[in-house]
Amino acid sequence: MGNKVNPNLKSNKMKEEELKVGKIVNSSDKSLNDIISAIKDKQEEFTQMLSDYTSSTKKTLIDVIETDDSVIIRADLPRLKKEDVEIAISEDSVDICAEFKEEKMNEDTEYLQRERSYGKIRRTVKLPSKVLIKEAEGTFKDSVLTIKLPKLLKKTLKLNVD
Repeated sequence: MGNKVNPNLKSNKMKEEELKVGKIVNSSDKSLNDIISAIKDKQEEFTQMLSDYTSSTKKTLIDVIETDDSVIIRADLPRLKKEDVEIAISEDSVDICAEFKEEKMNEDTEYLQRERSYGKIRRTVKLPSKVLIKEAEGTFKDSVLTIKLPKLLKKTLKLNVD
């Protein structure tokens, strides 16, 4: 009689090996998916940081302050004169538009470093409350635009009931 291998025994060993290999592949796939997911998250984070940096270099920096009776907006506008700035006010927002013009240089001028932004800017500021447009005041001093907007105060009537 020869050595015959029980076919059921062989098939069980093969199944065990296949399960081990399957677990390794699944574990590897999960690890690879985790790595890819982490890379995608970091890529999105980097893209957002880059977008924030590039857009913030072109944005006018502003502060919005609310007091009991007014809203005050301060905007940094370096290198501009008041004639270069346009302001549009509605009862719930303010648009500040300006253009940073590039200085004319000789054609043979070579920049070693260039960080200042040029071109048109527009900032729309949503106001926290409605304002009286006709009573708005603005000043421009030391490259800072300050806009004071009196709030539209709700008029109430105290009703006496008989």
